[in-house]
Amino acid sequence: MRLLAALVVGALVAGWPTGAMAQDASVSGTAAPTPKRPEELFELRLRYGIAYRRGAQTDATGPGLSFDGLTPNDPGVEGWVWPLFAGTLGFSAGVSREGFALFDRASNARVTGGGLFRAHGAATARFRLGPVRLEPVLGYSLIQVADFGDSTAPAFRAGTRHGLLLAARGLVDFGPVTIEGRFAYPVPLAANDGAGARATSTGVQAGGGVRVALFRTGTALWGLMIDASYSNDQIVGAIDASQQHIRGGLSLDLQWKEEEKTTQLAALKVSVVFDADGAPAPKARLAVQGAATSPSLDETGTGRLDDLSPGTVTVRATLDGYDDAEASTTLSAGTEAPVVLRLKKQAPKLGSLIVTVIDKETGAALAGATVVINGASATTDSKGLARFAELAPGAITVELSAPGFTAKTEAATILAGLEATVNTALVSAKRRDPATVSGFVRSARGGAPVKANLVIPQANIKAKADDSGSFVFRLVGGTYTVTISAKGFTTQTKQVTVKDGDQAIFNVDLQPK
Repeated sequence: MRLLAALVVGALVAGWPTGAMAQDASVSGTAAPTPKRPEELFELRLRYGIAYRRGAQTDATGPGLSFDGLTPNDPGVEGWVWPLFAGTLGFSAGVSREGFALFDRASNARVTGGGLFRAHGAATARFRLGPVRLEPVLGYSLIQVADFGDSTAPAFRAGTRHGLLLAARGLVDFGPVTIEGRFAYPVPLAANDGAGARATSTGVQAGGGVRVALFRTGTALWGLMIDASYSNDQIVGAIDASQQHIRGGLSLDLQWKEEEKTTQLAALKVSVVFDADGAPAPKARLAVQGAATSPSLDETGTGRLDDLSPGTVTVRATLDGYDDAEASTTLSAGTEAPVVLRLKKQAPKLGSLIVTVIDKETGAALAGATVVINGASATTDSKGLARFAELAPGAITVELSAPGFTAKTEAATILAGLEATVNTALVSAKRRDPATVSGFVRSARGGAPVKANLVIPQANIKAKADDSGSFVFRLVGGTYTVTISAKGFTTQTKQVTVKDGDQAIFNVDLQPK
């Protein structure tokens, strides 16, 4: 703040009244802003130039007067800061001094003179679309306009206007060159003439310029701006004073902004295929560690992700029924890294089985019985138990036998991660235990249940399937011929072989006529 104050004071003190033929000097109250990119944090602009001014005054007590002239004395300073909402909202302030001198046209003698001030403080926003940026401004402005009291004996005075500042500037960036346009309209709030009496006042200002970037030192960017502007101000009270000026000048523009990032980004191309045959897997889901989004796969099983920071990334593909596939790769700036992920079919989760065997006649545990499953066998312990582990899920056949007992088979279903149980009883070989045969009769066309008749002549058995197509009957161990018939279906004859004590499944599909 001390540096800024020193710059302001230096610029103001540098102004001195000079002229010829009734002239003045002026400084715009709105110094030419410079284009700011989104990352700009702060900006300071010091301006000095020349101004051509013309004006007039009418009053009730004198003949009135007019003036025009050129002066080189036009200093000013303006600053911007952008602390809010990621640099989209900020504040600006500026002040300038206009040296003014009135000379007699005939003798070229100095009649009177002084200084006029312009100042403003405002909130401003910036909106960017590519190289174009718009900055609306809303704030307070103070503008002084010269009046000379009684024009019979002119004496310099400063009339004052307080206003609500409505302004905007537009900027177009062309690399190191920026073109700027601006417009300001202070809505009058209060005004008084040079004597302090209430008055009315109006005014408007417009201008533009070109800024050229010079060089950069760390986070400071130095630039030079050439600009020009036009303003028109008037105060009406006991007197009527108006002025117009056209000014031109040079501004030293200093911007503070973060270092520009020059890191090139990388791209990632991911292909997902099935390991078994190399076919694409377009329904797989991808996750890229450290990336905000994940690519989607097209029908060829390929996805792409752009704008990634260089470094190592890990990519994972998932698909129901398959093991996750994962790979890491290193991304290099400006290149595309290919990754191929291969999905392998998940091995089935295994289950287990415990078989309990008893003597059907006594109910006692049957030790030493042999239990065979998928070619693997085990012998029951003293409690009649036999255990099998790591069995693949699905239906299995359990074969049971023991000395002095009739062998039999049982059916069981193994579930992944669970332990199935089979409880069975063996019948002494001296007595026969009929087998139980059960099943379903269905239509071969559509699978609807059929209320069929089942006839086994050898056993003198007649059975009938119920509404759900299910049936059950018991047979002594042996081989039998079964005839299955139903209205509207072709009669079938099948053979079934059972052992004493078996639990046999016998399903039939009948062909419609």
